[in-house]
Amino acid sequence: MGSTNLLFSNIFKIIRPYQWVKNILVFVPMLISHKLDLENFFLSIKAFVVFSLVASTIYVINDIVDIKSDQKHPYKKYRPLAAGLISVNQCKTLILFLIIFCGLLLFNTNSNFFLLIISYFLISNLYTFIFKKFVIIDLLIFATLYTLRIVGGGFITDISVSIWLLSFSVIFFISLASVKRQIELLNSKKIKNSKIPGRGYILNDKKMLNIISISTSYISILVLVLYINSSQVLKLYSSPSILWGMCIIMFFWITRIINVAKRGKIKDDPIVYAINDKISYLCLVLILCIIWLGIAI
Repeated sequence: MGSTNLLFSNIFKIIRPYQWVKNILVFVPMLISHKLDLENFFLSIKAFVVFSLVASTIYVINDIVDIKSDQKHPYKKYRPLAAGLISVNQCKTLILFLIIFCGLLLFNTNSNFFLLIISYFLISNLYTFIFKKFVIIDLLIFATLYTLRIVGGGFITDISVSIWLLSFSVIFFISLASVKRQIELLNSKKIKNSKIPGRGYILNDKKMLNIISISTSYISILVLVLYINSSQVLKLYSSPSILWGMCIIMFFWITRIINVAKRGKIKDDPIVYAINDKISYLCLVLILCIIWLGIAI
């Protein structure tokens, strides 16, 4: 019984359920369009579960591919596969189970969402096997994968996703991807590596990544400003000028994340850091209040 419990504990760790919070992006089209009804809510939940299963499948595949580099990493060496707590064959069985379960959920979904999930899975694996080694291209794919979550939420509910939202998402997540790479370079420096294991970046790229993270973060806020002044917002909000408060909060949040990352206080992923960060939650609550006030007043 003890060994079985240990196996399930390691399986739970390797599928990384704490990362599933990223998939709440599927709810964005429903919330932004103000089409909050039970049907759209349950469809969005289904999209959330499907993306979570696919993401977990990709995490397991990634751990198999990166096992050697993870064993040299100061934090990733404690992952179940890298630490030898679970075998490659057990991981392959887990991948098969996750794919079958995901396939069952996709059986009754519309063709657009089905094709998007297939695309998401293929792009993710191309990233794992090939593109994560290419400088800048990896940032673009990283941002694309996040944006596909939003598009998926729109597809499954048949809600059109605006070009403003797509533009903001791509640029904003390029910024966070750049921050993540800077964190990885700091970790590599700690173990006296000249580059990120399994990636194309070297220590001298840190300045370039810092410029990209800062510039794209502020460009994404500019896109948000332009969206607030668009005709779509005038139709959806009775007091759109209140939404300017979101821009101030977003400016504060992304600047703080970049600064905290530069100081080496984020171990790996800035989004995972935000999940455990009280100030990030406060910023989210304030943004939701601003949106509510923009509708209600």
